[in-house]
Amino acid sequence: MDSFEKMLDGLEARQGEDREREMARLRNGCICPDCPTYTKCAGDRQELLYCFLGRSPQCITEEVGCVCPDCPVAAEADLVNLYYCTVGSEKEMREKK
Repeated sequence: MDSFEKMLDGLEARQGEDREREMARLRNGCICPDCPTYTKCAGDRQELLYCFLGRSPQCITEEVGCVCPDCPVAAEADLVNLYYCTVGSEKEMREKK
C-alpha cells in the first residue's frame, strides 16, 4: 500500500468533524488556484482537491498547463498523474489502468 492508498483509506475511515478537519487541511495545501488551467468558474465554486474529489463537473474543459507536480498535497500523497481537474481523481485514474 503506497502513500496515496494509505491517505485515501484514512479519509474513508474518518467521519464527521474529523473528516472535515482532514479535508480542510488538504484544501489548505492545495495549489489548484495557481494553475493556468484553473478557471474563474472553478474559483467561484471553490473547487479544489481534484486529485481526491475528481474532475471539475462543468468549469474546466481545456488543459492549459498543470501545476500538480509542484503541489504539496500531491507530494504528500505520492500522486503520479496529472490533470485531475479534467480527467478524474488519482483513484479513478489508477482504476482505469
